[in-house]
Amino acid sequence: MPAPPAGARVRVGYSDHLVTLIAQGEAAATRLAAADPDSRAEVTRAARRESARLSARLDASPLRDDTAAAVDAREHDGAAAVLTPAPGVVGGWAAALRLEGVPTQELAAVEYANLLACFDAEPALAGSFFERPLDALSELHAVVCRGLVDAGAVGRPRRTERAVHEGAQGRIIYRAADPADLSDLLAGLAAWLGRGSAAMPSLAVAGVVQERLLQWQPYEAANGRVARAASRLVLRARGLDPDGAAVCERLLAADPVGYHGEVAATIRRRGDVGGWLERYCEAAAAALTEAADEAAGGRPPAPPARGAAVCAGVAPGESLTVTEYARRAGVTLETAREDLRMLARAGAVSPVPRSRGLRYRRADA
Repeated sequence: MPAPPAGARVRVGYSDHLVTLIAQGEAAATRLAAADPDSRAEVTRAARRESARLSARLDASPLRDDTAAAVDAREHDGAAAVLTPAPGVVGGWAAALRLEGVPTQELAAVEYANLLACFDAEPALAGSFFERPLDALSELHAVVCRGLVDAGAVGRPRRTERAVHEGAQGRIIYRAADPADLSDLLAGLAAWLGRGSAAMPSLAVAGVVQERLLQWQPYEAANGRVARAASRLVLRARGLDPDGAAVCERLLAADPVGYHGEVAATIRRRGDVGGWLERYCEAAAAALTEAADEAAGGRPPAPPARGAAVCAGVAPGESLTVTEYARRAGVTLETAREDLRMLARAGAVSPVPRSRGLRYRRADA
């Protein structure tokens, strides 16, 4: 029997922390589904804009808040028409566009408008995603790239070498898959989504899809945006977040270098996505919890007073472990974990990525 294609092989090491995060996300999704429909719709409208802004910034877009606000106010309805992709030219935005004379924020306006349109296109794609995932990915790519790259490169596997760089210093974080392998990798992913993913929790499937697309960089441009939209498609299709109310980018964008660095770590672990899934599921579980809280009235349960007292002894930006909190508050480790989760929901602290829920950082004053 021939070996399955590379894209169909998914290795996951389920830590206790990952199992807990998946359970937290599923519980929050149940609360969100039970919320008033009008409240959910209001949360989703806000999520649409925040997800688009943060997804652009995770790819180092120069998008400013005032530019996004102008698009939201429909001041840039025809923005895409003013940009003319260079025919036959492929690569990132800079290579694929004739940028002479195009203001930076005009370009950012198109990027943002396209991401809003991508969000709007997702409900129609979710129903068939697991049957025809590559078609859905191509459609997402077409929407995200509209007016930005040559139509001939849209939805077509990348033909050029690619590496992901750290924005500030320009160093290479990891090198993407060989272009010659992309068709087989994508075919394997499609096969896995059709069969192999059926028994896997929805949050884990969404995280795997995002990691694979980030790692492989299958298109000439917009891979990060497509990857994040594709993971949202999984949550919509599986019914965990059918409206797209959870802004998973909120926590991921807080550490963009770590976000991409976790992909590099997955490559070094020879494809074991367990560590990546911890980072993604931390963000997704928090986003679903926040969306459920907002839909229920916008105020999470108040953390215990002892939590505020402990936090007062931690400098803004500094962190403490669950064990340290338990000692200072005089509670058990299990109570300390619950206190810190409640403090995180209240915005007083945030979990330190990849600390397996054992370290939290106090919010800046």
